Amino acid sequence: MNTPRYAAAAAKLLKQGLPATTVVAGDEARGIATIQRAMFARTRRRRWVMLGGSLAAAAAVSIVGAQLVQWRSRSVVAAAPVAIDVTPSGKGAALARTEGEQQLTARAPIESGQRIDTPADGGAALQFSTGTSLTLAGRTSFRVESQGSTQRFSLQHGELVAHVAKLTNAQRFIVDTPDAEVEVRGTRFRLRVVEQPEACGAGTRTRLEVTEGAVEVRIASQNAISVKAGDVWPTDCSGAADTTQASDAAPPATHAGAASQKHEVRPPASASAPAPTTEAERASALTAQNDLFAEGVAKGRQGDPSGALRAYQDLMSRFPGSPLAENAMVERMRLLAATPDGAAEARRYLKRYPHGFAVGEAKKLLAEP
Repeated sequence: MNTPRYAAAAAKLLKQGLPATTVVAGDEARGIATIQRAMFARTRRRRWVMLGGSLAAAAAVSIVGAQLVQWRSRSVVAAAPVAIDVTPSGKGAALARTEGEQQLTARAPIESGQRIDTPADGGAALQFSTGTSLTLAGRTSFRVESQGSTQRFSLQHGELVAHVAKLTNAQRFIVDTPDAEVEVRGTRFRLRVVEQPEACGAGTRTRLEVTEGAVEVRIASQNAISVKAGDVWPTDCSGAADTTQASDAAPPATHAGAASQKHEVRPPASASAPAPTTEAERASALTAQNDLFAEGVAKGRQGDPSGALRAYQDLMSRFPGSPLAENAMVERMRLLAATPDGAAEARRYLKRYPHGFAVGEAKKLLAEP
C-alpha cells in the first residue's frame, strides 16, 4: 500500500470539507504528516500483535513438547523391567530355559519366559529389585511371564509365600494358577496349587491365605473376590496341604567362637520355634522366615552388615529346619569373608551342609591366605 498517496487523498478531502478561510499555508503538509504518523503507528501495532501471537504459539508448542517428553520419560521408567535374583535352598532348584534345564546357583538372575522347578526337598528364594520377595517350597513349578509395569507369574503346582512391596498406580502384580488369577497391590500371602481338585471350592485347585493387606481372586465362573488379612479362599475348603515343604533335617548351627566375631553384635540365642501343626501356623512360620531373610538382604544393601548378620542368625536360630537356613548361612559367610571370622563361618557351613550348593565357595574361602 502507498501510504503517502492515501494520506494526500485524505488531506485533500479534509481541505474540501473545510471553509476556505481556515486553510493557511502549511496546513496541508502538517495534516498529511499527522495522518502518515497515525497510519504508521497503526501498522506497527499490527506487527507487534502478529509477533506476540507467533511467540505465544511457539511457547505453547514448547510446553506441549516438554510435557510429551516428560510423559514419555515416565512411561519408559514405568516400563523398566524388574530385576529378579534367585537363590536355591534345601536340595536346590532347577532353572528351565529354552536350551534345557540347569541347576540354580546363588543369586542367579531370572528373566521372562524362564521357569523354576524345585524337588520335594528343595526350594528357592526370589528377591526383586522393587523390594518384593518370594519363597518357593518343594515340589513347586513357578514361571516368570513378564517383568515390566505388569509383573505376571504362573504357579503351575506347589506353594509360595510372598511379601509384595507396595506398587504404584501404574504397576500390577499377578500370579496365575491353572484355574484362577490372583492380583495384589502390596501384601503378604501364601498361595498353593493342590495336586487333585476337591469337592470344596467348586473343584478349584487354588488355595489362598492372606496375612496382610488384601488379594483379589478371579475365576471364570465367579465375579472377582477380595480376600482380606486373616481370611482364606475358598472359604469352604479345609486347606489341608498336600505340598507342605519338607524340612531340612540338618542340626542347628553351633555358636562356638561367636564371641570372637568383631563385625557382629549377636543377639541372645533364641529357642527354635516349635514345629507348626496347623495350616495357619505353617503359613505364619513361612512368612516369618521369608521376612527375616528379606530383612537380611535389605540391611546388606543399605550398608548395615551387622543388621544383616543379626537377621540371618535369627532365622537360623529360630527356624533351623527352614529351606532358607542354608541361604542365610551362605549370606553370613559372604558378609564375613573379608574379616578374620570368614574362615570360621566357612567351616561351620561345610560342617552343616557338606553337600550344599555353596561348598565350592566355602572351600575357596578356606584356601585363601
